[in-house]
Amino acid sequence: MRKNKKILPSLVELEKVGGKIKSIPNKKGEFKRQIHYGCYLLCSQSGLRISEAIKFDLSAKNKKGLYRISKCKGNKTRYVYVPKQVISELKKNNWQPHQTNRFAFYHFLQETKRELNISPKIELTPHTFRRAFTTYHANSGMPLPLLQKLLGHSSIRTTALY
Repeated sequence: MRKNKKILPSLVELEKVGGKIKSIPNKKGEFKRQIHYGCYLLCSQSGLRISEAIKFDLSAKNKKGLYRISKCKGNKTRYVYVPKQVISELKKNNWQPHQTNRFAFYHFLQETKRELNISPKIELTPHTFRRAFTTYHANSGMPLPLLQKLLGHSSIRTTALY
């Protein structure tokens, strides 16, 4: 029996998720909404892996305005562009590395998905944002070698899968 493949959310659905995360008040015992919003922004706007987003350090900026992502997959270092609006939002929310983990963010997203009544057929995981970033940039004509470099892929075949 084949497992049903999940569908990537549309840009409109991704914006709804981001808006929901940004607007919901912290619940009793839930103090990480702003942290999770930062993870959402880093993954969806810069294509970071969730493990990279969690460790993202605002002080790791170089002279060219790129941010160093250390010890990413394959124990490599790469430099990424993070939009100024994302940096501004992170600073506004006093972003610090290691304030959450991938499992807490995953469960937060599943709760958000339920609250927004997003179809079960639509994928909403931490990696969804990276996949959406890649897919939408590739579909809008960004050259695969550039996308490969942004994502930190060793092989262009990996990038081409998106």
